[in-house]
Amino acid sequence: MTADLFKEKYGHEIEGVWFPRVTSICALAGGSSFLKKVDPFGYRFGFQQAALWGTMIHEAVEKILKGEEAQFDARIAPSIDTFRQWREQYPLSIVDPDVERRVVDLEQGYAGTVDMVAEVDGVVSIVDLKTSTSLTKEYGLQTAAYMNAYNKMEPKKQMCEKRWILRLDQYQECLGCQARMREKSGRERITGESANGRMCNHQWSSTKGEIEFQELEGYEQDLERFFDLKERWEWTNKEWLDKIP
Repeated sequence: MTADLFKEKYGHEIEGVWFPRVTSICALAGGSSFLKKVDPFGYRFGFQQAALWGTMIHEAVEKILKGEEAQFDARIAPSIDTFRQWREQYPLSIVDPDVERRVVDLEQGYAGTVDMVAEVDGVVSIVDLKTSTSLTKEYGLQTAAYMNAYNKMEPKKQMCEKRWILRLDQYQECLGCQARMREKSGRERITGESANGRMCNHQWSSTKGEIEFQELEGYEQDLERFFDLKERWEWTNKEWLDKIP
């Protein structure tokens, strides 16, 4: 790896100054992966496919929120249909017209991309869109970093007070044992199998969309943990950081 590749992969350059990316820092909180050790090619392939899936979902949701005609891949239709139905019952009022807004904290030295800033029950909030199978602890650190940076950049009247995760997913359910199968990583992934389920000759349902809208508590604690993790990330990558002006 070269210093230029490191910069491109792990950060953002803003007005000639390079900053580490929030998601790069928070990746340390996830720990190592067994798949990464035993099957590095399979891990990379699955990660790339999941990233592509997430990009398609983000682009479709962004167009819907902007009121644009949304043309999207048929593979994500169950997720998008579920989002449309949910939004009819729980409308989000977009505050910042720049969906996918770049934010930077000049004092602490990091940057990131906020999916959306919206009013939720009348409160201006950071809303982060995820396509994972569940909520993870990294999300609290990410959104705390985003909210801190956004509030430093905006006038007081636009300051965010809360953080939300909007999680979109889709799956097929076994009609016999209720195990779930997902294919967004490019290969079948089955979860929820019991001992009896492993003996089941699975009969899969049609694909179902799933949505979760969860408020995150403990902003101050999450922000403190993010700064601690950032110090650890800088120590881990000191060799490369020393090569960046």
